[in-house]
Amino acid sequence: MPSANANPAAQINFIFRQLPDDVLDAIGAHRGGAYHQDAEASGVPPESVIAAVGGAAVAAGQDTLTIGFVQNVGNDHGGYSIIVGDATFEASAQAPEAGGAVAAANTFLTVSGADYIIQDQISHGGSGPNDAGASSEIAFVAVNINGWSPEGGPVVFELHQPGNQVGPDGHQPPDGNYAAVIATAEAHGAQSSLAATTTIALTVENQFSLVTGISVVGV
Repeated sequence: MPSANANPAAQINFIFRQLPDDVLDAIGAHRGGAYHQDAEASGVPPESVIAAVGGAAVAAGQDTLTIGFVQNVGNDHGGYSIIVGDATFEASAQAPEAGGAVAAANTFLTVSGADYIIQDQISHGGSGPNDAGASSEIAFVAVNINGWSPEGGPVVFELHQPGNQVGPDGHQPPDGNYAAVIATAEAHGAQSSLAATTTIALTVENQFSLVTGISVVGV
């Protein structure tokens, strides 16, 4: 099992070390995960893997801040496809009256057509008498081996369980109500591919701020 701090290359190499030699030969890969033949040479019809990653953050109070960032990149290597992505959403709020600040954040991942999925998700949240803060992060690697599937269906490695709750981090929003979100998507493949994003950012003065973002990639 790769560590929680492993980069995507290390996670992909971990996946390829789990594969039988005959599967590696069929897709034209070695234990390091490098690809050295094209899809036509493999003689295996192409398959599709789709990953949607995103999240939302909302904060209510006199002063609020919500931010979100999502990125998602897919590559079709002929014998196999890899999608790597992550999402981070944060919210903070402050109010003059006790109990008047509320903050929440969440992230999600949906993958279809992958044989191996490594995901790392962690959430933080807490509140004080006049403030509240929350954050949620998720990162993943999804790999589909063309023409082969592991016994028992897709294999999912979870590095962290969601819902890890800790106290507020002490970061307070600036004066006012702010919302900002960015979502990016890239798909690279010789066959059909898909890349799409959607975002929403909304604020109401002295009341709340909200952001949502989704990135979808198919290769």
